[in-house]
Amino acid sequence: MTARLWTFDRVNLAGRPTPRLVDASLSIATGVTAIVGPSGAGKTSLLNLLVGYEQSASGRIDRAEAPTGRLAYFWGPQDDGLWPGVSVRRHLELVQPSQAHETVEELLEAFDLRSIADATPERLSRGEASRVAVARAIASEAHVLVLDEPLSHVDPARRTGYWARLLNSIRDRASSLVFASHEPTDVLRYAEHVIGMREARVVFAGDVRTLYAMPPDVETASLLGPTNWLTVSECESWRIEGRAESSCVRPERLQLETTADGPASVVASRAGGAVEESELRCEATGEVRRFLHRPTCERLVPGARVRLTVLALLATALFSGCDAGADGPLLEIASERRISLPVKGADLPGPRAVAVGHHDEKIVLDNAGRVLVYDSGGTLTRQWDMPESSVGNPEGVCVLADGRVCVADTHYHRVVFFDPEGNVTGMFGELGREPGQFIYPVAVTVDPSGNLYVAEYGENDRIQKFGPDNGFLQAFGSFGTGEGQFQRPSGIVWLDGKIYAVDAFNSRVHVFKDSGDYEGLLDTKDVGLHYPYDLALGPDRRLYVVEYGAGRVTVLTTDGDVVGRVGSTGSGQAQFATPWGLAVDSIGRIWVADTGNRRIVELVPKEAEGLQSLRLAGGTS
Repeated sequence: MTARLWTFDRVNLAGRPTPRLVDASLSIATGVTAIVGPSGAGKTSLLNLLVGYEQSASGRIDRAEAPTGRLAYFWGPQDDGLWPGVSVRRHLELVQPSQAHETVEELLEAFDLRSIADATPERLSRGEASRVAVARAIASEAHVLVLDEPLSHVDPARRTGYWARLLNSIRDRASSLVFASHEPTDVLRYAEHVIGMREARVVFAGDVRTLYAMPPDVETASLLGPTNWLTVSECESWRIEGRAESSCVRPERLQLETTADGPASVVASRAGGAVEESELRCEATGEVRRFLHRPTCERLVPGARVRLTVLALLATALFSGCDAGADGPLLEIASERRISLPVKGADLPGPRAVAVGHHDEKIVLDNAGRVLVYDSGGTLTRQWDMPESSVGNPEGVCVLADGRVCVADTHYHRVVFFDPEGNVTGMFGELGREPGQFIYPVAVTVDPSGNLYVAEYGENDRIQKFGPDNGFLQAFGSFGTGEGQFQRPSGIVWLDGKIYAVDAFNSRVHVFKDSGDYEGLLDTKDVGLHYPYDLALGPDRRLYVVEYGAGRVTVLTTDGDVVGRVGSTGSGQAQFATPWGLAVDSIGRIWVADTGNRRIVELVPKEAEGLQSLRLAGGTS
């Protein structure tokens, strides 16, 4: 049974002109608890009561005893609470117990504070002060850390690593954390329990998964981000497919697909990174309403007919980092380069997929229906158009041993082959569900024997295997959430007689023998993938995964152990917006199709830096 740290029984806190806490009854358990709510909801007032900074006007608060020899709790207020005139290093030294688990120098290093260790708070930026406050809380080794919006002023590209360090310390010392936050992403990734507040009242207290997936009402649902609130009758009138466990349907679970006989038509649509917003008209009733949904493969134009589907709920798809160690070590990057694709008319297209060809050429597919070829140094050398692209653009590409470029032509239900200069040399496939037919082929790879593997989605989610003559050999996998089932198998690689396939909407990686026998899931339960959209094999025989939902790259061993991670959602350095694909060349350079930011990003890991320098100097071919 989970131990209780605090128990509130009808607690009230006075305020001017209105109370700051009204009739609060709740329990806070050991582990990681987040307090969420809009500004003025009462989050800071509740934290003040936890640490005894303020006293309640009425009601009862019971506090558990801390283990002997440990500080009961350490309070980190919203303004960081640093001491004027005291150096950064001294802040840590003053709170650290005599028998500490780690040295002050180790904490300074972990939070990148060594260069400012002798500075006082007056000389620190807000981000630096936030890092000092969290490092000081860890140094105290208190039984419970109580932090008001920790790391809120830290650069998002670096914040993930500091959160991982904080949560690892909580786990290693058997401590607990209670924190207030305005960021639903932080709550979903890091908290086990959540307290929702609105207008000085506690409106929810329980498991974070429950609040996210099955909240009691739409206002409470909004505490953890945007949602669609759909009643049973609304689902019927809009002919929404799939099964919703509650009226709360989060955007990542609502899929829109264009189809000639769709029950709704597009009035307007606006892209927005990981979430798109569309106004739709119900053809049966004429009603117009707004839906928040997953990004679509193509731009939704007014008048287009669409079908709405609620995707199956899978906990691992929603909570990518609840475990304290879920983020894993950072992948050290020596250099980063951004490459914009060539314009097409007045448009700047975005990349969809990347593959590595002979001599480390990079083949890029974009959403303007083009195939772009870059040399090993990143210079565009040639390009050509797909045979057709008016109804959609391709999403999967690989290069065969003879130099041909093989493209999964997604919306034309076929596979197309080009010679290195862009001439079509062949194609096969057609719309259908039978062997050799496709709904939406989205990924393609080849094995050393020349066998081709094509992954497709569209409720016919499977992998088909074809011989070197393009003859159908077998199919494996199916649509769903069970063993060997997919909801969009959007990236596949072959290695040592096995097919590794990312299962995007279910946020996991399947492993099959190339004979089609299912081996199971790659054991990534302690890693936490968030909508993995593509998979690549590096020269180190590791698996490189690009995560559409987390805006990052994760490097895994074939046993599922995380080697390193880099990236977060955004447009800055080491940030990506809805990345769709990636590839890794022979010296370990990573090319990411940063689709939402309309660019290719080349990352050179530290371990690849020497090989790149040698190649540039002419030491390797």
